[in-house]
Amino acid sequence: MLTKTQSDYLKSDLVLAGVWDTIVKESPITKALPFKAVNNDIIKYNVELTMPTVSWLQPKDQITENTGTVEQRTTNMFTVVGDADTDKSMIAMNPLQNPESIDIEAKSKAMAHAFERAFIYGQTSTLSSAKEFKGLMRMLAELESGTTTDLDGINNSQVVPMDPTSVALTMAKMDELIDAIQPGKPDMLLMSKRMRRWLNALSRASGSSGLMLTDSALFGLKMMHYDEIPIYVSSWIPDNLPDGSSSVLTISTYDQSVTRASGYDNSIIFALKISEEDVTGLQAGNMTHERETFVEDYNAIRNRFTWNVSAMCKKKFSLAALINVLDVAL
Repeated sequence: MLTKTQSDYLKSDLVLAGVWDTIVKESPITKALPFKAVNNDIIKYNVELTMPTVSWLQPKDQITENTGTVEQRTTNMFTVVGDADTDKSMIAMNPLQNPESIDIEAKSKAMAHAFERAFIYGQTSTLSSAKEFKGLMRMLAELESGTTTDLDGINNSQVVPMDPTSVALTMAKMDELIDAIQPGKPDMLLMSKRMRRWLNALSRASGSSGLMLTDSALFGLKMMHYDEIPIYVSSWIPDNLPDGSSSVLTISTYDQSVTRASGYDNSIIFALKISEEDVTGLQAGNMTHERETFVEDYNAIRNRFTWNVSAMCKKKFSLAALINVLDVAL
């Protein structure tokens, strides 16, 4: 199966290909995430919560039927759109640069940042928008129930509390996070730059030379690994989360703009399995590009980029997070 990046390289629109290339560079998540095609703005899907069981029988024993449990979850498709207007006179009077290309690249970065930000905490915090899709935090909360809006380390097996309130990261807890993914190991660990630095320091302190830089079979490039799992870093992973309370992290009232300080110096580390049957992106059609050479009331060329996009997690044990991780300064 082609990845989103590979399939978009086959398009004939060179501008759109360039836009997607910029988005991939700006958003490491987009580089790895597959995108499943959908044709509706409301997507209902079944989340596999428990596996079916089997029984050992003696002669004449009755067979007990069991098919496991699934629950329905809902996500919505939303549109991220950006216009980039370039003044025609600036194009005519700039022989050394292409102002239109510069404007397109800037808009591409904005599109990438908007997607990655929503993918982390869409519909969770005080600064999120109801017009964003549900991000990893919200998807993880809903693995407990369809109405849950916090990360409960007591009632949600996929939420691993570092501590009931807050404590510094340990390698033992990293291993516990990895074990929350079944079957096998995660396809990626997703964390902030600060958490990667701290994990690297822990690795060196254990007697190794630090996190290993090796080829990734999944992503086809050299990157840091922990326990043979690729580490992806996102600038949108928060390092100013509040202390937990009794192994519960409140995310619905989390204020992304709060100043990092004591009591608000925690981070979160995600473990994900990536595929169309695990954690996946959703899109209604591919990203589109429109270019207008006549803009009403402006002497400008307009480039518009539109993407109908969302995300979902279809299996409970394909997503997990380590919460209440104290972001110790290094």
